[in-house]
Amino acid sequence: MDSQLLLQIYNKQAKMIYYYLKKNGCSHEDAEDIVQESYMKYIAYSSGVASDKALSYIFSIAMNEFKRMLKKKGKEQVMSINDDRFWNNFANDDDIESSVLHIELSAEIFLTLKEIQEIYQQLLLLKYELELSYKEI
Repeated sequence: MDSQLLLQIYNKQAKMIYYYLKKNGCSHEDAEDIVQESYMKYIAYSSGVASDKALSYIFSIAMNEFKRMLKKKGKEQVMSINDDRFWNNFANDDDIESSVLHIELSAEIFLTLKEIQEIYQQLLLLKYELELSYKEI
């Protein structure tokens, strides 16, 4: 395995796996351990894995390690992946943490807007989405 390729993969994707584990309830220490263990297992068994399949292989190892850890602790976790958003972010070079936080904040705002009366929803949208002044509203 080319060490440069492995370093490039690690630099681009380790943070994404880490933040995904954290989002699913993994502690900081456990998430770091799982990411490191995943890459170590990949290095040990990389001879049977094609270079273009490396990311999915490492991600699979990480998810299996996370499930094993949860089972060991007696917890059960349901993980879901929205294929469009998750995989686009997984391969993206942008700041992963801010991307994940933005998605979560958007979902929280949407749920909050659904709970308030329609007239207030419209007022908030006019003010913050269309950036109208109070006088224009």
